Amino acid sequence: MTPKNPTSPSEIQILQQNILNALSSAPGDFTAQCEQLHTFLNENKKEACKIILYNLVQLKFTQDNACEHWDAIVTHAKTLQSNLARPVGLTTAACDYFSTIQPSLENPKLIEFARYEETLKSAHQDFLTGLLSRSAFQNLFEQEISRAKRHKRNTTLIFFDLDNFKNINDEYGHLAGDEALKQVGDIFSHSKRKEDIACRFGGDEFVILLPETNKFMGLLVGKKLHDRINKLTINIKGTDISVSCSAGLASFPLDNETPEGLVDCADRALYQAKSRGKHAICLFSEEKRTFTRIELKRDVKIRSLLIHENEDSSKCSNISEGGILITCSSSFDIGTRIELLIPLQHKASMTIIGSVVRVEKFDTDLYDIGLSFLSLNSSVKSTETIAEYVLQQLA
Repeated sequence: MTPKNPTSPSEIQILQQNILNALSSAPGDFTAQCEQLHTFLNENKKEACKIILYNLVQLKFTQDNACEHWDAIVTHAKTLQSNLARPVGLTTAACDYFSTIQPSLENPKLIEFARYEETLKSAHQDFLTGLLSRSAFQNLFEQEISRAKRHKRNTTLIFFDLDNFKNINDEYGHLAGDEALKQVGDIFSHSKRKEDIACRFGGDEFVILLPETNKFMGLLVGKKLHDRINKLTINIKGTDISVSCSAGLASFPLDNETPEGLVDCADRALYQAKSRGKHAICLFSEEKRTFTRIELKRDVKIRSLLIHENEDSSKCSNISEGGILITCSSSFDIGTRIELLIPLQHKASMTIIGSVVRVEKFDTDLYDIGLSFLSLNSSVKSTETIAEYVLQQLA
């Protein structure tokens, strides 16, 4: 079998758990323990040896040194077993080896694997949601950024914050708040990919790290999580309580190249989402635009709703989830409501209402007209379709 290396911190975390299970399987019999560890040692001996020794004696070694010590411990365990004429566990062999043959332990302390695993789990997991704790996430986050730099890969971070969470606690009690957090945690646990790293960052804040994912593919993943959370309803004593969230997204190396900087960028994008009236997800951008725009060169039919005019033609320049820029021969006052018939690729033309927010005239007697889409009941489906279209084009 060809050795392979874990490609992400999450895979190393899985390897750690598998090794703990193997060491716990027959704690007093190194032969049986080695059989359980055989697969992991074959697949990635260097990383496995490093993890095994840390679990056995809480000592950290380089991968090469760990392999040398591991081979010596196995030989020492065979010698001990032969001399004592009884089975010997790896913990006993390792402690004796590092106490007498390669002195590294002055006062070794043994701990039951089940208790050690429980302690390790409590340090790594948030007790309420089952997601990673902030400290455990931070360690994996730094490893992932380091790996992304080394291999020149993209990594995307999304920062989520529940909307009006304090109101749930104040109106329905902290048990209701805890239930909301648990169910949001379940959404992350069941919706994320195997390689993604999700964490309860603190209070009602959650983050998810998407390895090898660029900014706009990350937006597609984030939007799915965002939509699922915003559809969440919890039932407390017969009362249905809606849960919603806002989110901000930033990507390495496009937005920042350090873990701290990436968190700051995602947090600033989250603030922008909150300022839009919550329930939104925003990409980090140094620009002041609230929405990400894409070029769209199409003919658009327009008709003013303030004065009864016939339809006129215009040229679309770009479009976003929140508005559109068109060029036409007519000028409109700021605030004029205009009905637009917009053709999108592979979709029938759709009608949406916009309000004029900017007018600029060119020497050619043409006007650039900027319109913001209105959140009217009749426009909701159209804006959702446009948002989906923009995301697909960005991806």
